[in-house]
Amino acid sequence: MSRRAGARVPLHEQMYTVIRARIESREWGRGHQLPPEWQLAEEFGVSRGTTRQAVTRLVNEGLLDRSAGRGTFVTGGRPLAYRVSDLLGFGRRISESGRTPSSRVVRVEVTERSAAHDSFAFATGVHKLLLIERVRRADDVPVALEQIHLPWPRFAGLADMDLEKAGVYDTLEADFGVEIQLGDFDLTIADLDEEQAGLLTESPGAPVFLMQGSVVDYQETVIAGIRSYYRRDTFSFQFAMTRRGPGQTPARPLNPVLRPGAGLP
Repeated sequence: MSRRAGARVPLHEQMYTVIRARIESREWGRGHQLPPEWQLAEEFGVSRGTTRQAVTRLVNEGLLDRSAGRGTFVTGGRPLAYRVSDLLGFGRRISESGRTPSSRVVRVEVTERSAAHDSFAFATGVHKLLLIERVRRADDVPVALEQIHLPWPRFAGLADMDLEKAGVYDTLEADFGVEIQLGDFDLTIADLDEEQAGLLTESPGAPVFLMQGSVVDYQETVIAGIRSYYRRDTFSFQFAMTRRGPGQTPARPLNPVLRPGAGLP
């Protein structure tokens, strides 16, 4: 660290800049454990107090996670804010966060309806589904595993599209004439199996957010069943709630079409 007279950048700021550069260049990748404070202090030629100040700033910015008894680890960045009030495609959500979205298609195949989750209340005439499974990435880092089930053969044309670039919601609206009304989802915690963990570069059994539910159009028809696994170190879910008095009904009641066991007209 520069200590020359008249230097305008404080030592903790210089140290912060160097460590942040190591993280952003991925010299220190996600999960990398930082050396202990005394060792960092020796490397940079500063006091432990200066080291603690620089590291604490990076912790507060979400780039590092400090855990008593374990150490300090690179998190990969501030969690992506997911506002649950907005039904946006992944690409748009990631772009609005200032990061670059990308996808890798794991599989596209036709399955029996019975293979999908029971909560997907597709119309009774739907017997087969198109399954699209993709790893979704932000700045080339795998952050989510997405499984979309759509009625077959109504949306068979999706299988021929470049699904590493195309947004499914946008494509349904632009190419298939669908008018998406809303989605209704449950948010829970799930553990990754071995295959899912490998796709998300996590350990088998690692806990993740699981968002599961259905999307309907303005004809009250379920057009997609969604299961998305979000890494807990990457996403934070934000809720906005209004208070209502006794006897008041919700301003926007849940659509009964989307509730498990509900029948379609």
